[in-house]
Amino acid sequence: MEKIDILLATYNGQQYLREQLDSILSQSYSNFRLLISDDLSVDSTREILAEYVEKDKRIIVFNQEKNLGVVKNFEFLLKKVESKYYMFSDQDDIWKENKIEKSIQ
Repeated sequence: MEKIDILLATYNGQQYLREQLDSILSQSYSNFRLLISDDLSVDSTREILAEYVEKDKRIIVFNQEKNLGVVKNFEFLLKKVESKYYMFSDQDDIWKENKIEKSIQ
């Protein structure tokens, strides 16, 4: 089973973030790392991310010290990819439970 890196760039995403994270963590395909880069959020995004890091060891969070903007935030994450396959996720997406499985097939 191939490992997949999922790249999630966040910025002030508290409204949708829990639902998105839950949808990723409940995937039928479980061999992944969830790499998250927060772009200096000023809402409760960082607190939510810290909570989820405690829940699941597949989550790795990078807290930016200055605002990069969405493109550079994703470019930062691309440099962290270690897997042959990777997927992008927006903070307000909700993934169907077999998204990774179908994508890898």
